[in-house]
Amino acid sequence: MSAPYSYDLRKEAIEVIKRGYKKVNVCGLLKISRNTLDLWLKRDKETG
Repeated sequence: MSAPYSYDLRKEAIEVIKRGYKKVNVCGLLKISRNTLDLWLKRDKETG
């Protein structure tokens, strides 16, 4: 089983998306799946 991603990585990914970068580029840069990024963005939208 893989280790969970760090909170800092999640925060960084969300901030980069908010700056206008495309999801596909962020996923490639941070080596995360698109599904993971979408879940993080959904959680951020729901909880702020």
